[in-house]
Amino acid sequence: MNIPKTTDDFQKEFYLSIDLMDKIGDLRIRQLIDRLDNVMDEIIVSAIIKIFENVDRQNTQYTDQKYAGIILNKLKPKTQIDLSTILKSTIENWNKSVEEFPFWLKENYGLESLKNTLTEFDAQKLNDIQNEKIKTMKWWLKI
Repeated sequence: MNIPKTTDDFQKEFYLSIDLMDKIGDLRIRQLIDRLDNVMDEIIVSAIIKIFENVDRQNTQYTDQKYAGIILNKLKPKTQIDLSTILKSTIENWNKSVEEFPFWLKENYGLESLKNTLTEFDAQKLNDIQNEKIKTMKWWLKI
């Protein structure tokens, strides 16, 4: 296993680790997580956002997002990516059972900023799925 140097490297190693779980359990993903201390936060965050956006892995979507959430929770990577941009790209595909994602958003951007952005989203014309996800995110965060 290589230490990821790019977002694509991260995703390749991450998805390979998830896809091998039937054969070796979570050993490979745990090894990847241990190696991520040497990876820049922006690479980790960009790759994880792509994991939350990914609609092409429906059979493993929950597992993908669960381990992406574990990485967020363990490493707490920091980013300057616009919060609204992240929410727009991930909210519809985010699995509501992966509570690590909203908690990481809170930790990275602060509760007030997240609350304000979620309120802005509420004011927009969202579809039913997006509305439900925003409500769930607020529920997780108790706002």
